[in-house]
Amino acid sequence: MKKILFFALVAGISSKAVAGEFVYNYSGTANTFYGYSDYNKSKKNHQKHSNTPSSAEIYTSAGYEFNNGNSLMLNVDAQIAGDKKIRDYNQGTWGENIYLVYNSKYGELSAGQMYNAAYQMAVGAPSVGYFRANNSPITDFLITNNWQRGKKPTAYRTLNSTYLNTDGDALKIAYTTPEFYKTKASFSYTPDSYSKAGLLSKQSKYEHRSSYAAGIYNSHEFKYFSLESSFGYAFNHKNNQEISAGLSLYRKGWTLGGSYRKSFTSSHDYALSSSKDNDYPFFFDGFRRSEAYNLGLSYEIGPFKTGITYFHSKADKTNNEDHIITFANRYAFYKNAAIYLATAFAEYKANNVEVMSNRGTAVIMGLELEI
Repeated sequence: MKKILFFALVAGISSKAVAGEFVYNYSGTANTFYGYSDYNKSKKNHQKHSNTPSSAEIYTSAGYEFNNGNSLMLNVDAQIAGDKKIRDYNQGTWGENIYLVYNSKYGELSAGQMYNAAYQMAVGAPSVGYFRANNSPITDFLITNNWQRGKKPTAYRTLNSTYLNTDGDALKIAYTTPEFYKTKASFSYTPDSYSKAGLLSKQSKYEHRSSYAAGIYNSHEFKYFSLESSFGYAFNHKNNQEISAGLSLYRKGWTLGGSYRKSFTSSHDYALSSSKDNDYPFFFDGFRRSEAYNLGLSYEIGPFKTGITYFHSKADKTNNEDHIITFANRYAFYKNAAIYLATAFAEYKANNVEVMSNRGTAVIMGLELEI
């Protein structure tokens, strides 16, 4: 399939645009953290007070830029992580994204391992480097049974993001329009939406896993502030449908942002699944009828950035619910290095089952390096 997509993109290059130059770019980050956590006594056999997660990511791109402004680029991103509690965001302890991008005055055509159109257009609560509201890294310090992915248990009883990430970075093809009046739109198709970075479980019996997504992004500069907004929609065949919306305001170092996501099913979709079998956690796919929102405020001045975010998600058919509040600070003491200090509160309710629920606080410090 990758070869077919590659030749389809190459075929779109005009023969008049042969002249140009080869280009290559790379960047990356590496970080390590220490956090002390206080948590429910029921979690003592599954949770440590001291946690030391670490990760590294590298982003590379190589390709050809033509004299007419068109370009064809191959992007290869890699991630590696250690001591992670929720091993899903990076496809486990090791992950990769490989995708082709062809740019022209008619828009951008891309294919490979990447996130869907709505996800790439989305805006929401501001992040402070490593600390973000969606796919919260706080789960590395205060674990939750609502979001699990391992060798045996796999369950998403609630949404872990306000961005549409059900299909994760599964193989897909996408098209993004040129910018028109500060607005651009994107569309994507995913043949098989199961991905180790997505929400669909290997345990699911779904026969249809294709997915379609669309997103719209707008930015505008006013006299006293800047505004970004987004809207997204996803149709996950036989599974569910999703909508999302986000808004972000910026003025003189201050950023205020938030976003909302609703996931719902219809009579034509697969029913929610529940079982007493350990391999099929109760409503392991509860995220398919769920909602989530986030809200955040940050301030940046010179090398220092601080921010506070709130994330909430809840499943419709159960009492599964998540609350996460994070206050984070980042100081870049060198052009390629920064230190962090953060505190977080989390409360995870798992269908009124005390042993699966968790509540606590964490104090976290860490170091980040960039290349």
